[in-house]
Amino acid sequence: MNKKITAVTLTALMVLTMFTAMVPAASAAKEVAAPYEFICAVNTTQDGAGLSWLNASSKNNPSILYYDLDDNEGKENITMPIFDNLTVPKGELIYSTLPWTDDEGYEYIAWSGAKFAVVDTGNDWIISEKLVDEDDDDDHLLRVGESLSLTGGWAITALEIDVDGKKSWLSLTNDGEEVEDVVVTEGNDFTYEEDLGASDDSEVMNFTVETVFAGMNTNLVKINNIDLISTDTVEVESGDEDLFNDFEVDADGTKIEIINKDDDITFSEDDVTDIMDFAVRVNEDGNLVALARIITEPGTYELIGAVNGTQDGAGLSWLNASSRNNPSILYYDLDDNEGKENLTMPIFDNLTVPKGELIYSTLPWTDDEGNEYIAWAGAKFAVVDKGNDWIISAKLVDEDDDDDHLLRVGESLSLTGGWAITALEIDVDGKKSWLSLTNDGEEVEDVVVTEGNDFTYEEDLGASDDTEVMNFTVETVFAGMNTNLVKINNIDLISTDTVEVESADEDLYNDFEVDADGTRIEIINKDDDITFSEDDITDIMDFAVRVNEDGNLVALAQEVIVGGGAVATEAPTVVGTEVATEEPTNVTGVEPGAPTEGPTDAVETEVPTEVPTEDKVPGFEAVFAIAGLLAVAYLVLRQRE
Repeated sequence: MNKKITAVTLTALMVLTMFTAMVPAASAAKEVAAPYEFICAVNTTQDGAGLSWLNASSKNNPSILYYDLDDNEGKENITMPIFDNLTVPKGELIYSTLPWTDDEGYEYIAWSGAKFAVVDTGNDWIISEKLVDEDDDDDHLLRVGESLSLTGGWAITALEIDVDGKKSWLSLTNDGEEVEDVVVTEGNDFTYEEDLGASDDSEVMNFTVETVFAGMNTNLVKINNIDLISTDTVEVESGDEDLFNDFEVDADGTKIEIINKDDDITFSEDDVTDIMDFAVRVNEDGNLVALARIITEPGTYELIGAVNGTQDGAGLSWLNASSRNNPSILYYDLDDNEGKENLTMPIFDNLTVPKGELIYSTLPWTDDEGNEYIAWAGAKFAVVDKGNDWIISAKLVDEDDDDDHLLRVGESLSLTGGWAITALEIDVDGKKSWLSLTNDGEEVEDVVVTEGNDFTYEEDLGASDDTEVMNFTVETVFAGMNTNLVKINNIDLISTDTVEVESADEDLYNDFEVDADGTRIEIINKDDDITFSEDDITDIMDFAVRVNEDGNLVALAQEVIVGGGAVATEAPTVVGTEVATEEPTNVTGVEPGAPTEGPTDAVETEVPTEVPTEDKVPGFEAVFAIAGLLAVAYLVLRQRE
């Protein structure tokens, strides 16, 4: 009996270990709902003639224009003068991009914010988007019979290996149709070519068969370094005015330029205008213009912000980031021209920041309604209390009069952080509404509000007086023949989980000290140097710093998960139909449903439902389940004895 119990126990412990390994580590990734919009380059202040400039380059704006930090490549530029009537004169908007050649002799060009392979060049170019761009460290292990799904409908299948474990028979399919099958010896490359319009066939896919393994029960093929380009090419012909409406291509063998040759461009206040494959956003007052990117496909994206400058003779470079220059990572409100975060650090050629030299600072501001805010770790926070010690709270919902929500009596509007507003009833005259506010399902307030008035909820958040947590306006109360409705707008909501920032505190962030007074907050690496590593990411406070493979370029980075997991969204939603979709898996025969930059992992994830929920650590339910199974096994074995 003891041997049986021991065997069952060991098996259960092995399974328990497996489940524990599946529990993900904490991540600084930002989780958002699709579509997710962020901005990049912002126009300069207007001069006396009412003229400002929007200038963007790959290295200065790598979140929107293409830039490869490892290779220091990507040479896109957009420049345009913007007059105070929001007009760009004809011939003055210029987009340009230059090609480069990598270490293996392949020619590439940045195009519309992405990396493209050059298929043919001259006055007329043929280019193809790079779909997968891996290196030797990117390995994929396939059992015989398994398939690796790639973006664009491509898949690699390990059909068989030889008896000596030296050769593998591999199949390449696109949209389920086989296009190539080849026997490749261990250590050699699989190459597939197609006619893409150049004088010779172009290499579409290339990868290395690193290892072929013939086991007693399992046969495996390990591949790496996958390169894949699209077979749907883009033809860029000099003089062409049809590639982008109202723009003309000017190209030769060294560059591509696109110009608004014939017509002015006019933007509109509080609007987004498509320019070629880019978006340009104008704020509400019409005095600020920015490049914008809108991500609609669920997935994980890495945004790169400020990149350090060129090293001087002493081997020193600087990384300087401000809210306005790096709005994809630091907080910046284009409409209000607010957000005053700054991060600066000197970086020596040994990738060290001396103690006391990294300085993060942020300043508060007051809005038109007298509410005080401060940018903190890339987000907007409300100031609950301030002085040498600050209490701040994350802004969860930040709407205006144009953001309307229509609720039938009995319906609930779900907000981030577990909050919900429910229309309980309206009066017979259709002038008043009875509303309930809940948090995590528990009612915290119910109030009768007259049409045109505000609903306000306050809590004790640590200041001398209670703090306004939520405020919204009851715009309309409608008593219909069959339906009673309440229309609300202008929702403001802050978190009740506050952050306390105390001067001289060294515990808020390890190895950093807070220096604060009533006018600003600073955080400094007071006691220790900071050392980065080549080809690595280091967490600095709530930010991430990425170093390239050669260790000569350093950048602020932010991982953003769009549409994945339990996402706290700023846009509230009425409780309704749940929608769930699945990401493609790594080892499968099914075509992936959404493009990614590389092969997808062997993990199924769900797009969040419209009702956000609080984050929780998965995996612990498995612990209780296994404990129960272990107890049952023990009782069964005892009974058999």
